[in-house]
Amino acid sequence: MRLLLGLWLGLLLVGCGGAGVRAGGGGGETGRCLLLTTNDSEAHFDGERVSLEPLAYAGTIARIAATKKQLLAERKGAVLLVSAGDVLQGRYMERRDGDRARAAREAWQVYEAAGYDLGTLGNHEFDAGPKVLAHALRGLTRYRMVVSNLAKDSPTLDNRDGKLWDEVVVRDCGGVKLGFFGLLTPSTRTISQFGDTRFVDPDDPVLPAAKRAIARLKAAGATVIVGLTHLGFEADVKLAERLAGTGVDLLVGGHSHTLVKRWKAVSGIHVVQSGQRFSHLGHLEVVADGRGHFDPDASSWKVVPVGEPMPSDAPTEGSIAKLREGYDNEAVVGKRSVPWMLRGWGRRIYGRRVARAVWRYAAANNRFGLPVDGAILNSGGLRTSKVYPPGPVTNLEIRAIHPFGNRVVLVELDGEQLRDVLEHACTGGHRSALGERIEVWGLHFACDGERPGVRYEMKDGKSVAIARRGQRVLGATVAGEPVRPDRRYHIAINDYLARGGSGYWAFSLGSRGCLDGTAFEPGHCKSSPTLATVVEGAVRDGSFDAPVPDR
Repeated sequence: MRLLLGLWLGLLLVGCGGAGVRAGGGGGETGRCLLLTTNDSEAHFDGERVSLEPLAYAGTIARIAATKKQLLAERKGAVLLVSAGDVLQGRYMERRDGDRARAAREAWQVYEAAGYDLGTLGNHEFDAGPKVLAHALRGLTRYRMVVSNLAKDSPTLDNRDGKLWDEVVVRDCGGVKLGFFGLLTPSTRTISQFGDTRFVDPDDPVLPAAKRAIARLKAAGATVIVGLTHLGFEADVKLAERLAGTGVDLLVGGHSHTLVKRWKAVSGIHVVQSGQRFSHLGHLEVVADGRGHFDPDASSWKVVPVGEPMPSDAPTEGSIAKLREGYDNEAVVGKRSVPWMLRGWGRRIYGRRVARAVWRYAAANNRFGLPVDGAILNSGGLRTSKVYPPGPVTNLEIRAIHPFGNRVVLVELDGEQLRDVLEHACTGGHRSALGERIEVWGLHFACDGERPGVRYEMKDGKSVAIARRGQRVLGATVAGEPVRPDRRYHIAINDYLARGGSGYWAFSLGSRGCLDGTAFEPGHCKSSPTLATVVEGAVRDGSFDAPVPDR
């Protein structure tokens, strides 16, 4: 076993430029630091389940912890483990006792125990609001967050004493003086619970903050500058273009879950990202030339699949096992008669099954006694990209697909408001994706991306009115009849959309109600079931896998 481990580590070191690497153009090499990177883990600490009987998991973060320990033993003081955001989401946020604040704090403490050095915030860190986030941040000691574009005097997320996060960080790693800054995606304002948190520069939350941070790092003597970003790969590429000549060397990103096998060089800035959910570990070998500056010719990037034959760290495995004690055990809740395709066009089929289950539940269980015309759910709520084969279905599989705890809400819209909802679905999403970004039942529509889209009046990054109505929606029907402006429609949605999530401002104009007959207020529809509960119920009664139209 020791021989195999030694060979495996040797291959990693060679792959990362551990031997025989060319010196840079500054008269030799002054240092080298290995940055190990992950992003968008979504608290997927124990990886994939590898068996039901006995119940066993892959122990993914435990393998990453072991990797860092072994590499650090070979390269003392020359390895850093960093995260590009989106940890506080998924299975390990839903404790049995409902204590989300404790769940968030414990999740980051697992990261800290596993050896993470630095991270930045992702949008999912705000899923339970800034109060929970502040509690989680106060639970960290050695593991530090670096965020450069948030206002430190936000009321709830008050960082004026600098204890919650650092605006910039300088670390000496393997003789390289590394400077780090961090950037949170501006879309957090509409896709998560941003609350009273503010960006330093509301009109442009990214570029001015990045430039200030870079200037501070250079003044502090950093010779290699790294941005930990949670913006998405394409947004990082565009940012690199805008940062040309500022002195940035590397952007280590997250948010788009992109597996970048070859780094992308833009204006002399190298952009990387390492997938999602601990599927891969990024190895970014940073080599400094004779002047201490980044040498791209001697440096390298690779992503390594996380799994066998990587060793696993027993203490980290133990901490995860202890963590599970506060959560529901995995249990079989039914059988899958057809595959669930959570990738490609198959996501549409699965999404329609979910929307149908929500429509049926809302129609049978709303205290308003109203007929329900259809259901609309945001496509971004489907959180895996796997293919689930026919066979047993477990409760935790369902929660992995639907991890947010979003609850069913009923909204009444007139035809014009409904059409505005559909127009928004035909615009680019927060990752610039065009197309029908919702899952529907009882409705039908198509998008023409060549036509003018909806344009909003914005305030602090949020829609407050429609400045120009869109013209992209084609063939909008409900129950086979064209949508009429003068008709009222009752649509089952989730509470994320009901509060205008992902920019669906038009939903906030409708009359919204919890299924128990009370008026909707964010965070107060506790009597309504979560989407995971509705899907589980449909799996249990055998209705979920019934055929649905493919278009």
